[in-house]
Formats: sequence, structure tokens, C-alpha cells
Amino acid sequence: MKIILSVYIIFVLSFSTISSQQSINIGYIDYSKVFLEFRYTKSVQTVIQKRQSEIDKLVADAKKSGKTDKEINELRAKEEKKLGEYVEKARQDIKNKILKEVENIAKIKKLSVIIEKKIRIWGGIDITDEVLKNLNK
Repeated sequence: MKIILSVYIIFVLSFSTISSQQSINIGYIDYSKVFLEFRYTKSVQTVIQKRQSEIDKLVADAKKSGKTDKEINELRAKEEKKLGEYVEKARQDIKNKILKEVENIAKIKKLSVIIEKKIRIWGGIDITDEVLKNLNK
């Protein structure tokens, strides 16, 4: 958030030095909405829930089979590490897909800057729904 705010402040300060002949078209996006409503995000969430259930079942089975607490904890840690790696890779993949679509729409609409809706005070073109629609095709 600090990075976004810093970029915004730099943008505002540099805006005053831009020639009046240059046109700056600003768009904005509700990134949280896009992230949460993106069909791919929902499928990833389903996979995560399924994998978490599988981990819980493995741990329960290990307890039933008489494994020691140390063995159970090692099993859980190993499986949760794999799940964490999957989550991080999926999060980055989702982010990349969203940013690519934002870039495509910005080019089509000839938008110079896209900012997060949360830092927008006034004006700009909302591309949230268009990004979401294109991602969910």
C-alpha cells in the first residue's frame, strides 16, 4: 500500500510539470473486486480447500495409525509447505493474468495511467468490470 501511495504522490507532483499540450488519461480498477470475482481465483480457492482437507485427513489417519506427535507434525509441515508453495505460485499467476488484461485495456482505451480505486479521489475511467468480463471469458 505504501508503494501505491508513493507512486500516487509522485504522479500528483509530476502532474504539475506536464505540458498542457500532453493528454493524460487516467483509469482506475478495483483490484480486490477483480481478484475475488475472477473465475480462476475461485477455482484456485477450491483447490486450496480440497488440499487442506486432504492434509487434515492425512493427519487424522496418521494419528489413527499410531504415529508419534513428532512424525505427525513433520507430515503436516511437509504438506503445508507444499500447499504454501502452490498458493504463492497461484497468487502470482492470478496477479500476472490481471495485470496483463489491465495493460491490454489501457492500450485499447489509450489510458496513460491506471491506479487502484482506493486511492482515487475524483475522476478517471473505471475499467474494473471490463477487466473482469475479459478475464472470465
